[in-house]
Amino acid sequence: MARIVGGIGIAHTPSMGLEYDRGVRDGFAPAWARWHEGTRPVHAWLQRLRPTQMVVVYNDHLNHFDFRAYPTFAIGIGDTFPQADEGWGPRPLPPLAGTPALGIHLTEHLVREEDFDLTVCHELALDHGVYSWLPYLFDAPWPVPVTPIAVNMVRQPLPTSRRLKRLGEALRRGIQRWDVDERVLVVATGGMSHQISGARFGVTNPAFDQHFLARLPRHLDELVALPQEDYMRLGGSEAAELTLWFAMRAALSAEARAVHDFYTVPQITACGVLAMEEPDVR
Repeated sequence: MARIVGGIGIAHTPSMGLEYDRGVRDGFAPAWARWHEGTRPVHAWLQRLRPTQMVVVYNDHLNHFDFRAYPTFAIGIGDTFPQADEGWGPRPLPPLAGTPALGIHLTEHLVREEDFDLTVCHELALDHGVYSWLPYLFDAPWPVPVTPIAVNMVRQPLPTSRRLKRLGEALRRGIQRWDVDERVLVVATGGMSHQISGARFGVTNPAFDQHFLARLPRHLDELVALPQEDYMRLGGSEAAELTLWFAMRAALSAEARAVHDFYTVPQITACGVLAMEEPDVR
């Protein structure tokens, strides 16, 4: 039987990826060196954790989907997931491998047992929602295949916080029912406080972000109860992406513990990471 060994909540931003490429080539700028160093403990922890599969809950930024058809929930089933073209050409990174058997299993479980309506994508290009943070945590070639689940965080109405919590709970049950000996890491990624348009362009709220990081491990229901409009009011319009992290926390047991968290604001988007481990992981 597959089991979940840990979870990660992490921010994403286009500049995070571009600054990684620049940093390994020319040296990191001071603001991004702080983020790079802050993720090193998670990188080391993952080497000890040894996950063999990774389920990633993320949001696409109109780089694969567009407004002609933008699904609320979409799952990728395929052998590989390449980079989406975000306008500056491909980064010097290999594509991510997939595990079709896990994708099919989770699709059948989420649709038949959990009443989630999924868009199934047999071709899915992943943008900075995945590729920006990925090389900070894993060395290429990527050691862990991914099953991506894209969630609408672009167009109203967004899925509710309650729905995202239920997604995590459903993923836990589905993973545990996969009759294969695998160590599964659940990752949820969404930007922390930031706004990229309008009169509040560039706003961040470090106090709100750090409150979120501190409360998520043990006070999920408290954060779920806060209206998404308040996330946008307090942290900028795109801070609603933080509610994606609920899927990660809900996929873990109540006994899972935080092993590392880090926070900084290197540019116009706040960046944070939270790593959690299940008990008795060997």
